[in-house]
Amino acid sequence: MLHRINEDNLKLRSQIETYAQADTELRHSRFRLQQVGESIKAGFIAFELPGKIFSLNQRAAEMLGTDREALVDQDIHSLFSDSEVNAEIRTAISKWETGEGDLDQKNVGANHVTNKNVVIEVVYPYNSADKTSSKNVELNSRLNLFGSDEGTGVLFLEDTEPLQTVSSSALARDTVELVSFLGQAQQNIRRIGTRLSVMTPTEISDHPSLLDKLLGIEDLVHFIDEQLPAVSSEGEYRQQLVTLMRSALHTWEVTTQKSKIELAEESNIWAVSIDDGRLRTRTFDRYLRLEQLPKIPRWREVVRTAYFVFSNPAIEIETRVSLETELEKTKAILKKAAIS
Repeated sequence: MLHRINEDNLKLRSQIETYAQADTELRHSRFRLQQVGESIKAGFIAFELPGKIFSLNQRAAEMLGTDREALVDQDIHSLFSDSEVNAEIRTAISKWETGEGDLDQKNVGANHVTNKNVVIEVVYPYNSADKTSSKNVELNSRLNLFGSDEGTGVLFLEDTEPLQTVSSSALARDTVELVSFLGQAQQNIRRIGTRLSVMTPTEISDHPSLLDKLLGIEDLVHFIDEQLPAVSSEGEYRQQLVTLMRSALHTWEVTTQKSKIELAEESNIWAVSIDDGRLRTRTFDRYLRLEQLPKIPRWREVVRTAYFVFSNPAIEIETRVSLETELEKTKAILKKAAIS
């Protein structure tokens, strides 16, 4: 009986790894929403915890009097003037950043989505060195904040007409709904993966119906493989680097009970900097999200990170097998692409 439970446990972990790949696809789909953003009249700004902008459309850049490059990686709070007009949106974002917004929504926890239509005031042009020529401009906005498990926010801007008018179009409405849906799906995937990664054979034995419920994971993966376009070799390569990096970090955390910063410091592979009195791993972080992966990723550092984590003899066998699987996949893709 115990042997069968162990086999089932390994099967579950394998399914979760496959489900995590589906999560990567969902993340990539969310990144492609910028293409949709270019087709709507409203400005579109996407940001992540702790409020860092990672994507925006040309319309948003024009409305703020700057270019995209000047806004990417900036704090979302930097857009707002010091006016009291911005008190509501600043409070909403601050609560989201600290998780207080999740606590306010006890019935849904970290899965809840905040939607607000609010007037904001920005300084135009953004971050101008000539303060005498800048001015404060009021904009209609719609703010979407996904629970802190996902850590993603979207701000829609409109200056010439009420945002509700723009949002009434099917394309704009579908964009907002799709962002919300993908955020919720990503949260659920990670919550399931986190729970099952620490599940014991005893717990599985006590809840046999769990095995039946998880069969739906395979159905989802099969549907994605059969119905969606195949991923290009370049896309597969980039996604696998992110998957390997996330797997290495997960293995490190569950084995050593240490943080990402400690992994960067002890491995001597990734730089650790101090920003606003806090330790940061900016380059490391870019390898944990597909949409932030550098155009020319340093794949050797990713592989070295996995090998460094492997050097810990305390890794549990199932966790080691999982990481080894991702490493072998990565090496196979590198060999196929003749990168090595």
